[in-house]
Amino acid sequence: MADGQQAIIDVLNSLEVIDQEGGDHAYILVADNKENRQKLRSVGVTDEQITEAGDDGESFCLLALAFNNDLADAYEKGKFLNWGPIDDELRHRVLEGRGTAEDACRLLKALEPDLFGSQETE
Repeated sequence: MADGQQAIIDVLNSLEVIDQEGGDHAYILVADNKENRQKLRSVGVTDEQITEAGDDGESFCLLALAFNNDLADAYEKGKFLNWGPIDDELRHRVLEGRGTAEDACRLLKALEPDLFGSQETE
């Protein structure tokens, strides 16, 4: 993972959550303030991206920000994550039935990017 990607993940994981909900309509809200915007801008996230992830000017959704802008690959156990490259270890794990659903999805996205409307690079 590039240092820039890790810096973005670190900032996303450092922001104080003010409200959250799981399930089908999941959200993770943080305050839309100068401090949070500055932290995100310092790692390359734009004000436009932040604004698009909000709806009231008081907060924005980290899930929307991260996933709508391909800033993170997953959110597990309270943390945003970026996966490593698609390598032989991942391929063998999926082929041998030891992989997770996310592993299979990553591999399928790499092989058939048109199905997902984006392309993952190795």
